[in-house]
Amino acid sequence: MPERPSNISQPLGPNPKVSFVTVCYKTPGLIRLLLKGVEASDFKFDFEFFLVDNAPGDGTGDMVRQRFPWVQVIDAPRNIGFGAGNNLAIKKALGQYIMLLNPDITVFAGELEKLVKFMDEHPDVAFCGPALNNPDGTRQDSCYRFPHWTIPFYRRTVLGRLPRGRRAVSRYLMRDVMPVQKPIETDALMGSAIMMKKTVLDEIGLFDEKYFMYFEELDICRRAWEKRWRVVYFPHSRLVHYHRRESKVEWPWKIITNRPARAHIVSALYYFRKYWGKPNPHANERPVF
Repeated sequence: MPERPSNISQPLGPNPKVSFVTVCYKTPGLIRLLLKGVEASDFKFDFEFFLVDNAPGDGTGDMVRQRFPWVQVIDAPRNIGFGAGNNLAIKKALGQYIMLLNPDITVFAGELEKLVKFMDEHPDVAFCGPALNNPDGTRQDSCYRFPHWTIPFYRRTVLGRLPRGRRAVSRYLMRDVMPVQKPIETDALMGSAIMMKKTVLDEIGLFDEKYFMYFEELDICRRAWEKRWRVVYFPHSRLVHYHRRESKVEWPWKIITNRPARAHIVSALYYFRKYWGKPNPHANERPVF
């Protein structure tokens, strides 16, 4: 296991509580900031950290190996996508919990300990997501209801400006119940920051690699609910997310030149084809804790 720098007091143990997994693609600056934040957080639990480099050869992996030797770098053969990249690391992870972190997440001391404590106290919870804030402190939409097939069109085209579209998107993003002051069940969580119980992943399977990017977190949360596990939004833990909606497109013909938008549409088509006609596995009201 990689040696941990002397400025971090908590040693890496042979049986880590948490396995961090980050997938990156040509974001060395963000990765450097994320890992510096992890060093400064001084977590009160043993952990291991995996970085999956989806752009081998761009120098990110070499930078991390030199500057952050406690990180286990996995070089993907090519850009294999978000879900497949996470799967590479999850298969090697030893932690009780898997903590997915996007490169554009900023962590703070004590915040992830709250997630660990909640998961320890609620063994029926499969996945738990923190509140995500913008850099200016405003709340991001980071938990969702399972979408109707019209949602991608409302979100990616001018149809979303119409009253019907605005109402549908607002409901999908749970803005009718947000913000909340207590943990609450949710259909799905944003994949940028999710704590996942490893034994649940062993039961339901890892990310569906047919999604290159987008919708994979909806899919895996749905599979957790189908097995009667719970998915929870936890507002007492807060992280900052430098979020950019790279797939946002308002005019359909612009999808041709916007690769993230194309990936979003392809993933949406696969998701709705996969679950077409199947009942919502979490159709009840969303109780708080």
